[in-house]
Amino acid sequence: MIIITPFLFGLILSEKRDADNQLLYHSAVYEANPEYLDGPLTGGFGELTCHSCHFDYDLNMTDRGSLTVDGLNEFYTPDHTYELKVTIQSEQLEKGGFQMTSRFEDGSQAGSFNWDGDRLMLTPSIDSEVQYIQHSQNGTSVTNPRTVEWTFNWIAPKSDEPVRFNIAANAGNDDDSAFGDWIYTKEFQLFPEN
Repeated sequence: MIIITPFLFGLILSEKRDADNQLLYHSAVYEANPEYLDGPLTGGFGELTCHSCHFDYDLNMTDRGSLTVDGLNEFYTPDHTYELKVTIQSEQLEKGGFQMTSRFEDGSQAGSFNWDGDRLMLTPSIDSEVQYIQHSQNGTSVTNPRTVEWTFNWIAPKSDEPVRFNIAANAGNDDDSAFGDWIYTKEFQLFPEN
């Protein structure tokens, strides 16, 4: 009995340690792969991008996929509504996400975003005057094979200042890790029509 008791006690402790480690692992995976982005990650104005966590491959590997933003050209009409379509595509994409801003050169909000449906949201963890539009949990699913698209409106500001857009997107392989995902970024500027 004296020999068996420590053995059984050791087994119980070992099982508890394994369960605790498994719980910590699943918590870490959840924290590393939240349902929405946590913080500014557009790559603009000194911000990080999704590449800070999904670092397996080089940034903007265009031979493996692409990020496009349709609906804008070089100029904007003040107070006009533009329908934008963001598309992320990659050969291994099973899930996708993005975050985007529109700002004046001083970093303040330029215009505003709105949308219908449940595929988009504003990043909730950013306490700022700047809008960060991004995918929602429902908005990460593919819309075509190896492709995710989001459509929303940008209402141009009543201004005569240039507007800078920054966007970062993740073409994810849906394996609940930071590996095997392709990250793409873009920055472009619009000027008010004269």
